Amino acid sequence: MKDSYWITSCENKEYKSLEKDIDTEYLIVGGGITGLTTAYLLNKENKKVTIVEADRIGWGSSGRNTGKVTSQHGLIYNNIKKEYSLETAKLYYEANEDGLKLVESIIKENNIDCEFKIVSSFIFTEDEKYVEQIEDEYNTCKEINISCKLYNKLDGVPLEIKAALEFKNQGQFNPKKYVDALAKVDKEKGVEIYENTPVIDVKLGKKCELECANGCKIRTKVLIIASSNAWYDGLKFYFSKEEASRSYLLCGKLKEDILEGNFISVEEPTRTFRTYKDEKKENCLIVGGQDHKTGKSNNEMDIYNIIEEYAKSKFNIEEVLCSWSAQDYVSFDKIPYIGKINMKEDNVYIVTGTSKWGLSNGSAGAIVIKDLITKKYSKYEELYNPSRLKSYLNTKFLEANMEVAFDYIKGKLISGSSEMPKNKNEGKVVSIHGKRYGAYRDEIGELFIVDITCTHLGCELRFNSGDKSWDCPCHGSRFDYKGNILNGPALKPLKRYGQGKNDIDPKLI
Repeated sequence: MKDSYWITSCENKEYKSLEKDIDTEYLIVGGGITGLTTAYLLNKENKKVTIVEADRIGWGSSGRNTGKVTSQHGLIYNNIKKEYSLETAKLYYEANEDGLKLVESIIKENNIDCEFKIVSSFIFTEDEKYVEQIEDEYNTCKEINISCKLYNKLDGVPLEIKAALEFKNQGQFNPKKYVDALAKVDKEKGVEIYENTPVIDVKLGKKCELECANGCKIRTKVLIIASSNAWYDGLKFYFSKEEASRSYLLCGKLKEDILEGNFISVEEPTRTFRTYKDEKKENCLIVGGQDHKTGKSNNEMDIYNIIEEYAKSKFNIEEVLCSWSAQDYVSFDKIPYIGKINMKEDNVYIVTGTSKWGLSNGSAGAIVIKDLITKKYSKYEELYNPSRLKSYLNTKFLEANMEVAFDYIKGKLISGSSEMPKNKNEGKVVSIHGKRYGAYRDEIGELFIVDITCTHLGCELRFNSGDKSWDCPCHGSRFDYKGNILNGPALKPLKRYGQGKNDIDPKLI
C-alpha cells in the first residue's frame, strides 16, 4: 500500500508491541487521532490509560487524509435539518467546532509543530444545477448562526466556479505530525502505547478481556473502540449500518499561488484540495477525490492517473511528490456513531462512521467519550447516539444491504482464470482444482496465492490494482497480497494456498 505524503514527511517513532498479559483501567483500541485524543483527555482526569494499535500509530485514516480540520462537511447541515431538525444540525456544528478548538488548544498547550493554520473552508460547484443546493446550505448555515459567506465566483482559484460557500476560521495541518506529537505527549504523561498489537477477540464483563493476535491478554475496566471500523460491535452490526469508502490523494508542487484554504466540490466525482507549504516553504497542493465504495472499482490504477491529470490540467502542478489512497467508514445519515456500544454494556464505548471527517469528528468523539465516562452525560450524546434508529431505518440502509447480498452471491458464481499472473505487479482471481484463489506476482517475480474468501463474513475479495491488495466489496475489509489485514472489520488474515480454508468470524455467523 502506498504511504501518504504526511507519513513520508515524518520521523515515525516506533513503539514496542505488547509482549505479556496486562491489566488496565481504560483500554483504547486504535492509535489514530480519536484514540490518542481520548487518551489525552482521560489522562487529564487521572485515569490509567493504555492504547493498543494493530499497525503503527497514525498509519490508518489519521495519516492518510487531506489534513483539513473543519466543521464544513459538504452539504451536511441542510441535509441534517431535513432529516432530523435545525437543532440537530446546530448541535453537529457545535460538536465539530469543539473538535477544531480542542485540536488548536492541544497544539498551543504542548507547542506542537504540525504546520497548523487558520484558513477558510469552501464548498463549491462548477455546475449551474448545484447552485441552488449551495444556496440552501447557506440559508441553513445562517439560521444556525455560522460565520459564512456566499460567492458566485472565487478569485484566485483556476476553476469556473458558479457558487461557493465559505466557512471562516477553520483549520489545516500536517495530520501525521500532529498525531505523532500527541502520541509523544500521551506517552510522557503516563499513557501506555503498544503498536503492532492487533486484537482478535473480546469477552465482555465487569472487566473486559481482550485477546491479541500473539496470545497476550488484556483485562480492562473500560473498553473504548476507536479504530475507525467496528471490528467488534457488541452484535449491533455496525458493519451493516455504514459503508467503507475509498478516496485518492496526491501532493504536488504548485508553479503559481492560488487562494489559500480548504476546498471541496458538491458535484461528483468529488474534487477536494487544499493549500500547503512544506518545510522548505514551497507551495504545494493536496488534491484528491474520485471516491468509491471499497471493492467496487474496476481499475484503481486508472483513478490515480485521473487525479494526477486533474491536478496538472487545473492547477499547473509541476511535480507530483506523492500519491496515496485512504479508507473511511460512512454512516447512512453522515453522522458518526459515538457513545456506548449498545444499550446493555455500560463499560464499552465506540467511535465509528466518522464519514471522511475524522479529524474534527474524531476529536469531538474524544470529548463525548470523556464526558460520558467522567460525567455520565454529554451535550452531544443523542446527536451521535449509536442506537439511533433513523440512521439506518431508511432506504439507503436497505439498498446498501441488498447490494451486499448481491455481491456475496455474485462473488461465489464468478470463476477464476486457469492461468497464473505472468507479469510483475499483476494480480487476478484464479481457479485451482475448482476453487477460487487470489494470485499476485510481485515486482521481483515471486508468486503469492491466497484464499480470497473474506474472514469477516465470507464474501469474495476483489483485486485492487492501485494498492495491490485484496478488497471486500461487502464490508470493506482489505488484505495485502500476502494475506495480512490492512483494514477491518475482519480480524483474521487470509490463508496462503496449501494452508486450508480461511476462518470466517464464528460470532457473526
